[in-house]
Amino acid sequence: MRLWLLDLDDTLLVDHRVSEEVLEGLGREVGVEGLPEGVRRKAEEFFRQAPFYPWAEGIGHSALEALWARYSTPGLEALGEWAWPFRERVFREALRELGGPEERARELAEAFFRERRRYPLFPEVPEFLGALRARGALLVLLTNGVPDLQREKLFGAGLGEAFDLTLISGEVGLGKPDPRLFRMALCAFGVGPEEAVMVGDNPGRDIQGAWLSGIKAVFVDRGHRPKDPRYPAHLEVRDLREALVLL
Repeated sequence: MRLWLLDLDDTLLVDHRVSEEVLEGLGREVGVEGLPEGVRRKAEEFFRQAPFYPWAEGIGHSALEALWARYSTPGLEALGEWAWPFRERVFREALRELGGPEERARELAEAFFRERRRYPLFPEVPEFLGALRARGALLVLLTNGVPDLQREKLFGAGLGEAFDLTLISGEVGLGKPDPRLFRMALCAFGVGPEEAVMVGDNPGRDIQGAWLSGIKAVFVDRGHRPKDPRYPAHLEVRDLREALVLL
């Protein structure tokens, strides 16, 4: 494969586990069990009520990310004003359901916003990217989300210069699985779909998008997102280095 399209969250960058660890730690601080599940549930409930939810869904910006995005991208000022009341409400209602101290909701919301800023890579990522580079592959980051948060993750993880092209859904106005986003990458390098592969952990976003675009798909199983039989991958891996057989 000449062109490699790579997802960021939970493909290259540890995402789900970091959120769980931070929320578990905050739960211990206030003597509450089940805070990760409670916060996630309330965040998704209230996020769907936001007036911009259709836009967020279209670019793949999640409810949990709304708890720590800065919304510093020009044009997102209204989201910045909306965000803190949303965050405090999420933690207050989660604490209420779990029998925790509701008066500490703002404190926990601020702590999550601060402590969630961790950017560990999966251990095999440097070797994987190095092997692709050594073989002359073209590398494209294809990631959903708001620009400021995705770029913060990218540079925080030390991957700011790792790609020939970075396409962030919130910057281009299209999110995975929209095949137009995938075709942008193909057109940028004059590569046909038969020469490209998409590597990602999300069957509904990454794998479906690859299928819609006529691109081979590699499903990266990180253990918390099940396969979707509607969108079978050409290859399933648990370690990114296993995908190098496609070089």
